[in-house]
Amino acid sequence: MTPPNAASAPSPAAVAPDPGPRTCAVSDRARSVFPDGRLTAADTRPFPVVMARGDKDRIFDADGIEYLDFHLSSGALALGHGHPRVMDAVRRQVDKGFNFGAMNTSAVALAEGIVAAVPSIECVKFTNSGTEATLHAIRMARAYTGRDLIVRFEGAYHGHLDMVSLSNKLAGLGPQDAHEMPGLRPIPDCAGIPDAITDLCLVAQFNNAARLDEIFSAHRDRIAAVIMEPLQRFIEPQPGFLEAVREIAKRHGALLIFDEIVTGFRLSPSGAQGRYGVAPDLTVMGKIIGAGFPNGAIGGPDTIMRDLFGPSARVPVYLAGTFAGHPVASAGGAATLSVLSEPGVYEQLETLTDRLRTGVRDAFARAGVPGHILCPGPMFHIHIGANVPQNAREALTGDGAFRKRLWDALLRRQIHLTGGRGFVSLQHTEATIDAFVERFDEALHEVGHAS
Repeated sequence: MTPPNAASAPSPAAVAPDPGPRTCAVSDRARSVFPDGRLTAADTRPFPVVMARGDKDRIFDADGIEYLDFHLSSGALALGHGHPRVMDAVRRQVDKGFNFGAMNTSAVALAEGIVAAVPSIECVKFTNSGTEATLHAIRMARAYTGRDLIVRFEGAYHGHLDMVSLSNKLAGLGPQDAHEMPGLRPIPDCAGIPDAITDLCLVAQFNNAARLDEIFSAHRDRIAAVIMEPLQRFIEPQPGFLEAVREIAKRHGALLIFDEIVTGFRLSPSGAQGRYGVAPDLTVMGKIIGAGFPNGAIGGPDTIMRDLFGPSARVPVYLAGTFAGHPVASAGGAATLSVLSEPGVYEQLETLTDRLRTGVRDAFARAGVPGHILCPGPMFHIHIGANVPQNAREALTGDGAFRKRLWDALLRRQIHLTGGRGFVSLQHTEATIDAFVERFDEALHEVGHAS
């Protein structure tokens, strides 16, 4: 499988000049209508960036400056920008109608694609985003079990609703807390989250099955579900950990929810659960299933889903949304899953990302900077530090300030990336990967010499 209409070689990159006049003008307008001048809290770029166009494996700002895109809308664009089959499917659906507020052929096609690819999913319900999918999955678990407590893992991200905006950012903690066990009570990620919400959440530590077992033993009859990222941000599960979580939840009558909003259809055709061989009770998805449009889904077996929805539901749960199962998003998502299902696609993605990983490791060695490139599959995360973290507390030992300077230096070299995590698409090429490695090497030496 080769990318359609392969992109030309990346333009040579010097350190980017000051933002152009169009970018500055739009940025000024944004500051007048957005209270912080940003679209989302994730936008921490060191200078104004206003994107205007995407093409294959790159994007262009309002002044036409080319950036190699390894952000890919937080990983949503598994096929890159403007893949011909996605564009064709979206255009055909737009010609037929934007939204109907009713069952539609595109939504059915996407649901069929999900069910066909993920063995643990026999039925789905659509939402407008991954955050909404998380919200409804928690409600569904509470209804199904008749219990109220939720267990989450410190450092995981499940969206921005109150119930899960807890113990992700770990504000106020630092390297001195790296070896401390998380408290059972969660830390709110921001103001506005009442105690009544935190009272319903218990905090476990990733890769620590014994601690999870203790939590269940103390609260066994009240825990409705464990929600987790099977690959937590950039931390891989240790051998046997996911199996232990699966067994503990089942033993205590709680549901296991996998948040596969990032990993779904990225780590394998059946996501992280396919890669690691552990099946949850419920799966939440987003990003790739929308092909760049807002979309979300909750999936699970018939025995759970039909107990909650439909004429024979034992405990009916309410789920609605004007844009749920949106035809345009579903058409793009179904086309994306169709391409990803073809032989050789994931092998191509893995090969490209392995090339990037090798280049980054070599760059660290040349620069003498202690760093690791983490994550399996066609995604990666740069961690600055001597050790590979096994949980969120250990990740606090990483040099976040150095990493931020490194990403700023990459942006000045026209590499579009936020935070430490990046993604590779089907339209990335070896030339683009090599350009990333070259610019990463330059940025690493610049930041290392300035430290």
